[in-house]
Amino acid sequence: MSRVLRSRSFLAAAAVAAAVLFAVGLTAVRAEPVPALPEVSANRLVASALSAVADRTPVSGRVSTRIDLGLPQIASSFGDAAGPAGGLLGDHTFKVWSSPDGIRVAQILFFGERDVVANGSDVWYWDSSLFTAWHLSVPVRRASPPHASLGALEMLVGRALQAVAPYASVTEGDPAVVAGREAYLVTLTPTSPDTLVGHVDLAVDAQTRVPLRFEVFAKGHADPSVEVGFTSVDFGPVDRSVFEFTPPSGATVKEVRPPTGQKMGESMGAPPEIRTFGTGFGLILAVRVAEVPKELSPLFPYSGPLGSAALVDRADHSWLVVGAVSPGALAEVEPKLP
Repeated sequence: MSRVLRSRSFLAAAAVAAAVLFAVGLTAVRAEPVPALPEVSANRLVASALSAVADRTPVSGRVSTRIDLGLPQIASSFGDAAGPAGGLLGDHTFKVWSSPDGIRVAQILFFGERDVVANGSDVWYWDSSLFTAWHLSVPVRRASPPHASLGALEMLVGRALQAVAPYASVTEGDPAVVAGREAYLVTLTPTSPDTLVGHVDLAVDAQTRVPLRFEVFAKGHADPSVEVGFTSVDFGPVDRSVFEFTPPSGATVKEVRPPTGQKMGESMGAPPEIRTFGTGFGLILAVRVAEVPKELSPLFPYSGPLGSAALVDRADHSWLVVGAVSPGALAEVEPKLP
């Protein structure tokens, strides 16, 4: 009997071991190899990425977004996933096209379609669930001034990174494969002990220098709380017709008027009182508000992976206090608010 038990135990252990080895082997086969790329400084990587964006390098593909800020109540407060907050939070997939002729972003939905289409003369926003299109006419622009050379951009970026140095370190990470493309990685790591932000990663295409992925990680978290990146990408020419939009027959079309040239005080009222505490990623911002909408009140106090927010009530006003810090750090500045 003992031999039978030992045999069964051995077989069970062997089965578990085989399963683990199979899983490890499968992971190793599927893992993308780390590309061997020439070393490039963070200054040049950021400068070349800015240059590629400014030059509107043709690009198209699918973009996946994931934003997890620990705010499930926002969707219920503002409606379903079709609402403005629902369109940002959670997991979403978009198709994008960009070139010197324009830009188009289409959100992929189960039952519907939302598009933003912009070219040199028009901006359209289409929502199929409302069967409504919003249109803004854009004044025809004169020829754009030439972009700064890569050398000039690199010098400016170097100065900017020097200014950032007291608050965060910028380093080059190990190259990676993003959307099937070899990419460089730039990592920004805050130095403030108070911030909840662990690090920020930017993946840049090794050939075109177009940014491919942007991620923000909370301290102590292996997965990003904010992630925006291509899952498939193409750098071939984009047909100009992609940036044209005609509303479907019977759709409601609303013309959007650009703001007039009124002064700030006349059109929007006096700017709110703002106070700041701390520096860098440990910065805390306090904005004085006369009234807080009822639908927003249940959201406070808020504590998420990347930051906190609170309302500080006073006799005839309130302070909205926010920062990429813990709730305890916000509580420390509350007594300093009149």
